[in-house]
Amino acid sequence: MLKATIVVAFLMLAGFEAMGAPFDELFVRYEAQGSIYELAFAQLGQSRATRPEVRAYAATLVNDHEAYNGALRDLAESKGIAVPSGMATNDKKRLDRLAGMRGGAFDSAFVREAVRINGEDIRAFRREASRTADPDIRSFVTRFLEVDEKHEAGARALSERHVGSRMPLIRPPRTGDTMPIIAPPDGSAMPGHSATNTRTKVAILAGWRTPA
Repeated sequence: MLKATIVVAFLMLAGFEAMGAPFDELFVRYEAQGSIYELAFAQLGQSRATRPEVRAYAATLVNDHEAYNGALRDLAESKGIAVPSGMATNDKKRLDRLAGMRGGAFDSAFVREAVRINGEDIRAFRREASRTADPDIRSFVTRFLEVDEKHEAGARALSERHVGSRMPLIRPPRTGDTMPIIAPPDGSAMPGHSATNTRTKVAILAGWRTPA
């Protein structure tokens, strides 16, 4: 009975390891395809951005992605995985749209795209980390997941400083706040309400305190 249990456990483990191999190959191919776009995207930002901090961020992306691409290429070769050599059609369209922008519009679009790219990369790396059994791929994922997280944090900081600052920040009402009463226009069929009654009804519905 014990021997049978060991055999079953061994077969299950072998099955799980075999399942990991296709996911590993898909991950490497997916990252290799995306990295072609990401490096071109970073190079475009380095040459086109108008704000110094966005241009500096893009330069960091260029340096890190050049190192990343080299490590990914070595990993693919060591595993015998054939990777794409050209940019995906959708990525080419994204790059062309971005290349058609200038000035502040380019900077804002570049930062938004950086947030999107790094968010997708982080999700892909975390998925791969949770299922790979290959020590080389796990080491690669661990090393560059930290880099992607830094890139995303930098992009979000730029977004909050520049892109988000153009829109007013709407804060929720605090407990104890009251809403102003706006009378209906002359001739309107809307029934009228006294300020006191309306304020009380709104306060009850919203869970606010009414003034004494």
